[in-house]
Amino acid sequence: MFRQAALCCQSRMKTVNLLEFLNEAHDLYTLDYAKCNSELINFLDLMTEDEQFTQNIDFGLIFVSPKSSDQYIIVDGLNRILSLSLLLHAVCECYKKTTERNEKAIKTIRTKYLVHGSGKSKLRLNESDSILYNKIINGERLSGHEKNTPMFILLHNFWSQIKEEKLQASKIFTMLKKVSVTLVETDNVSKRNLYYKLNGSRNLNQILLIEDYLKENGIKKEWDEIKQKYFSNNDDIIQFLKDFFVTKFNYKKFNPERLYESFVNYFETMMQYMPEDVLMKRMKHSAALYYNILNVKFNSDEIKQAFIQIKMHSGEDTYAYILDVYNDFTEGNISETTFVEILNTIADYLKNRVNSENNMEFNELIQYLNAFITCK
Repeated sequence: MFRQAALCCQSRMKTVNLLEFLNEAHDLYTLDYAKCNSELINFLDLMTEDEQFTQNIDFGLIFVSPKSSDQYIIVDGLNRILSLSLLLHAVCECYKKTTERNEKAIKTIRTKYLVHGSGKSKLRLNESDSILYNKIINGERLSGHEKNTPMFILLHNFWSQIKEEKLQASKIFTMLKKVSVTLVETDNVSKRNLYYKLNGSRNLNQILLIEDYLKENGIKKEWDEIKQKYFSNNDDIIQFLKDFFVTKFNYKKFNPERLYESFVNYFETMMQYMPEDVLMKRMKHSAALYYNILNVKFNSDEIKQAFIQIKMHSGEDTYAYILDVYNDFTEGNISETTFVEILNTIADYLKNRVNSENNMEFNELIQYLNAFITCK
């Protein structure tokens, strides 16, 4: 809350009716890493609690970054704006093909709040969410999978409530005029960092945040090459980065929800000593080693057999340490014989761990292995 208050003091703030803001904004862009999730808002549940419409409803802060006088990037507040847009579409659908007057009202609602004259949506979601949202507001057929998404489920709830409670469009708009937000316009604040701080308690897509950071620093192409060559899915990337940072920061326990933060801290620190391209080459080297670990890609039969045993006995929690030692081996700091001995010791430890609840912690074994390496 303190950070949020500090950011507000540095920005322009004004209280606006959310419906009117949607009307006045010509285009509303979203961040590539901001995705629709299950935290969409049922406006009708909140508004119908006040049957006489005497109370204003404060929906808190919405952070935007102006692109022009009527174009904004939504930094935080996407769920509220998307939920309102879905409610407006539900109203149009419920009163479609009823009366000529309603048809005119529907056209007005769509052109004021949902689409431009060209039919393009004024709410520009990221690529994956945009496909579904545009299909919804354009009345296109949806697949079974698409009907199980938070976006469609909320829309269906709106349809049901409007019909079951026989809510008139005029009544809904009377309620919406009571909904206000505090609009915070931020110009000189990093949109990504602000989004990360405001949404730190949610399950954010850490990889998309990292990729936006790399794009900003002009090195996303190198990152894409690493992903394409070594990692077939996001789970492998996350596992690699987790173990990579465990070795770099000497973490005892790594929090995957702070992966972006660790990535930025590492890069900001290392870029003081080397250029970005050299840093990416080092990461690519580590990625290649980790790929070999995950896929047991080794020329030496002894190394391969040791890794087979490690994988058979669920040794994923040892990969961070192995990556560090493997790097020493490739750089000639330890011999193949020593590397094989270390791997076999880890394999034996894992076998015993399965059979004994009182086996030593792996951190204790690491101390022994490091002493062994020093002696060699």
